[in-house]
Amino acid sequence: MYQGTFHPLTFFVTLFSCLCLQIGTNYFNEYFDYCYGLDHAESLGATTVIFRNEMTAQQVLAGGIVSFVIAALLGIVLIFIVGPVIMLFGLAAMAIAYFYSAKPFKLASRGLGDIMVYIAMGFLMTWGAYYVQVPQWSWSAFAASVPVGLLVTAILNMNNVRDYQDDLAVNKRTLPVRFGQRFGQRFHAVLLIGSYIATTFFVLIGLLPLSSLAVWLTFPLAFINVRSVLLATERQTFIVGIKKTALLHLLFGLVLSIAIIVARL
Repeated sequence: MYQGTFHPLTFFVTLFSCLCLQIGTNYFNEYFDYCYGLDHAESLGATTVIFRNEMTAQQVLAGGIVSFVIAALLGIVLIFIVGPVIMLFGLAAMAIAYFYSAKPFKLASRGLGDIMVYIAMGFLMTWGAYYVQVPQWSWSAFAASVPVGLLVTAILNMNNVRDYQDDLAVNKRTLPVRFGQRFGQRFHAVLLIGSYIATTFFVLIGLLPLSSLAVWLTFPLAFINVRSVLLATERQTFIVGIKKTALLHLLFGLVLSIAIIVARL
């Protein structure tokens, strides 16, 4: 998978473009949840910058627009460096990011947020990061995107489990609202354990190097995470679960990246 090719300029342009895209997504999500009444004074949404009176709704909207503009300008730089195909990645990512919360699609409110996050932050970001360095299709890069996508989806799912009561009250049809909070807790376990199973499977069929099995070193963190979430009855446990899942996502990704590079040396 690792081709021994690395272009620092392309890496940093891609990194900051994705970072601005994520920042813009958070701004738009906060703005539209506020406008549609999905966040209110009694919900956890009341902890956002709008309810804390740190920014007005219009400033949050402007922040989202500016972030997307910067991401788009960096995307234009990538078009000149890599080629026009990369524009498809950017357009797809921006569409998912904006319509995640915005009308007419409101993907998150229709229970489609999980699959969209998997596509955008699993496949598009992971495989796209490979493509800007080596502009060709790679099944190995696709394989690497699968466990990464499962873990980032787990962060969103944990957030939705935490917000179950608030989302239920405003009919925001996330997966836990559609199928129950207990489903969300079990889905969390499937996503975390599935990331390790997927990595092992791709090693067995030769799409990932044997060293990728080093991700199992992080499994104790995943096991503790899953156990606490499955046994949880208090909302505070889910809040902590979000942080622990984000940390697991970071460590898993670092170990997988290092393992792939080491296999090439």
